Amino acid sequence: GPHSCRNLTRRACMRPRMKSTPMRFEIELFARGVDLSRFRAIYFSRGFNDAVAREVRLIERTQREHVLQPDGTERMRVHVVPQIGLPRAIQALLRGHVISYDEITEYDPATQQARLHITRLAGDAVRVAGEARFTEEAGGVRLCFTGEARIRVLGLGGALERFLVREVTERYRHVEHVLQRFIDERHALEPGTS
Repeated sequence: GPHSCRNLTRRACMRPRMKSTPMRFEIELFARGVDLSRFRAIYFSRGFNDAVAREVRLIERTQREHVLQPDGTERMRVHVVPQIGLPRAIQALLRGHVISYDEITEYDPATQQARLHITRLAGDAVRVAGEARFTEEAGGVRLCFTGEARIRVLGLGGALERFLVREVTERYRHVEHVLQRFIDERHALEPGTS
């Protein structure tokens, strides 16, 4: 389908852009030596978010909410302040404001899928939304994000979308390494696994 991962490990899928079509992206991560339950516990933990913030050029990545809903789904809200070098045209548009946003993830353990969206990023001018699928495979867990970015800024929308997708894709390349190291370090600390 239009939103499926197709062996695009750690890179964006940038389809030709039409005027009213948002830029789509796909990002895939694979973590070895972990089952789905442990992967989720690590991926949604404060410790992992702190490690990502330190190592992936973020000023801040703070988990501000992690709630188990009555229907069994989980809702996480992570506040992100990226450290990015913006093109001059975009810097001028921001007039000195710091870019920050909240990543909202709603995970359904029954389907092993999550919906995610970004809020409070330049008001309605920027919309990023997508889905994530967690798949347990032999030897590990695969996480596939598919989504789209739509930016409504006169004359800069396409450039901003390309920049945002490139920035997110590059960041997740590093997230995969941080995640694997985090899993390996925890595995080494467990009794009877050495």
